[in-house]
Amino acid sequence: MNEQENNRSGRRRRSRKRKLLTIIVLLALCVAASIYILAHFGNSDYRKTEEPAEETPAAEETADEEAAETAAEELAASHVYSHRGSAGDDELTFAAYDRAVEAGSKYIEADIVVSGSGTVYVAHDDYAFDMTGVEGYFSGMADSQIDKMKTRSGSSVIKLKDLFDRYGDSVNYIVDVKYVGARNIEAFTIITRTSGLEDNIIAASSYFDALRPLDETFPDMTKLYVCADQATFDVALDKDYVDVISVPKKIMTEDNLKAAHEHDKKFGAWTLNTEDEIRSAINLGADSYFTDDTGLAIKLEKEYRTE
Repeated sequence: MNEQENNRSGRRRRSRKRKLLTIIVLLALCVAASIYILAHFGNSDYRKTEEPAEETPAAEETADEEAAETAAEELAASHVYSHRGSAGDDELTFAAYDRAVEAGSKYIEADIVVSGSGTVYVAHDDYAFDMTGVEGYFSGMADSQIDKMKTRSGSSVIKLKDLFDRYGDSVNYIVDVKYVGARNIEAFTIITRTSGLEDNIIAASSYFDALRPLDETFPDMTKLYVCADQATFDVALDKDYVDVISVPKKIMTEDNLKAAHEHDKKFGAWTLNTEDEIRSAINLGADSYFTDDTGLAIKLEKEYRTE
């Protein structure tokens, strides 16, 4: 092979190398471009499904408004105690309690009596006639007798356990122990412990002799004294086991509220049903009050209470 042919052969080899190198560079660029496209665009749908869209200002504003409304409802309800559920012939029945809860109540009041069988029932008096039209005393009746009876509104006489089971821990219960005596205190203690709702119960009574033993058994439970007049109010101020004093509306005064607070007790009233009465309690700054009209009370609380 002469020198000229050698030169041509060398040029051909160099040309092939340049072409091969060019192809390699082009392939590398294609691979890089593919990687870039996949990284930035290829999984956009995936990201849309996996990453939640940020809330728009409008959505955030709606959420804030809903949270504020919920807080206002809870604050308003915290001052309102639904007396026997709601007013009417069906007080102390599920119908009355359902109305109160539907109106926004978080505190429902139940008066209790104890049957001859030792079961706690919801009734204002041991004498059954006013509630049922039946002569006799609940304390002398077996459960089987009471369970067949109807209230004047046609409802069953309910057990306290059934009230607890119906609403659970969605509300708080002001349980008014109407009668003093070891038998009544023991029955209340048993139903409270077995209910699992001890933190949701306020023990109430018009008798110091009922609240005192309950304070020994349930020291952390709120005790509410329902006082009858100024004299019993003054006595209650010095009872260390009384946490709330609820007064008749005639002595719902600024001086009594101040005295209660000075003795580290909350101040309440019973039973306020008119707009003027409820607004007076709100303007006074009463911590709580019993009412037969939960809906009206919560409405006025939201309008006039300033914390």
